[in-house]
Amino acid sequence: MAEESEASAAGGSAEVRMVLLGHTGSGRSSSGNTILGRSAFWMDVSPLSVTSRCQRSGGVADGRSLRLIDTPGFFHTCLSPDEVRAELSRCVELSAPGPHAFLLVLRAGRVTRENSAALDWISAAFGPQALRFTVVLITCGDVLGAKPADDFLKESEELWEFVCSCAGGYHVFDNTKGLEERSQVTELLKKIDVLMEHNAGAHYTADMLVQADTAVRHMQQRILGDGQEEDEEARKRAERLFWHELLTAMGRGAVEASGVMEKGKGKGKKVKAVQRVAAIASTPLSITTAAKVMGGAVREGTKVLCKHKKALLR
Repeated sequence: MAEESEASAAGGSAEVRMVLLGHTGSGRSSSGNTILGRSAFWMDVSPLSVTSRCQRSGGVADGRSLRLIDTPGFFHTCLSPDEVRAELSRCVELSAPGPHAFLLVLRAGRVTRENSAALDWISAAFGPQALRFTVVLITCGDVLGAKPADDFLKESEELWEFVCSCAGGYHVFDNTKGLEERSQVTELLKKIDVLMEHNAGAHYTADMLVQADTAVRHMQQRILGDGQEEDEEARKRAERLFWHELLTAMGRGAVEASGVMEKGKGKGKKVKAVQRVAAIASTPLSITTAAKVMGGAVREGTKVLCKHKKALLR
């Protein structure tokens, strides 16, 4: 791209490669524009996700050659989670040989479920090693007013612990200051310089992404396998219950039809059932009695089969 060639020629130092991450509406694209000092990434006021594919742009800031990758939101309104994950993996390719920093963009204000889930997304998508290269970028800093950013972050124990686990810490952006306000960008780049020194110039690599992807797939297979085992155990348990119910019903129907015990549960309708069963068991049944026994068993068994018909046909 023309601006990247210009950046390489004008920049007095090595290129700094950054990837913007965050949930839909966090302010990734506007932050990228603020960093580059121009409208490089498309942005719009909309309840729907604007960025659906990774976008790359470059420029020069404070004598540094910059390459920025904007990505789809973690919870994109039009892409499935698998599609978002596949597109996110492209950001490493577009920042080859790999990004020096992930900028995890979160909006200042009330900590939402999307904010909390975004913290999990970066580790899930890029692996725990990604935190070595991560800076939390808080946007809409004007919302904080006089409140120190530390106080805002500490209001959520989860958010504060996550920030502390990021090697690059955090930085606050006020994108309403306009593209001409460069001091906040200068401070951000200083923090990224410190982060790069901490990592001895290393960057996130494609191999790290492969390891993260492999770990996720293994976890999915394990969960799926556990689910299959649970489903199989539930099926066997239901099958045992079915046969027990069927045989019990057929036995009850046979006993009632034989005259050993009449239908009903009243004591008056029981005719010394145990003795009659013993007598029938030790005496050959007449054809009539045998037919009644079989008829009763079939009748009650059919009721059970009809009850479980849907399950049996699956």
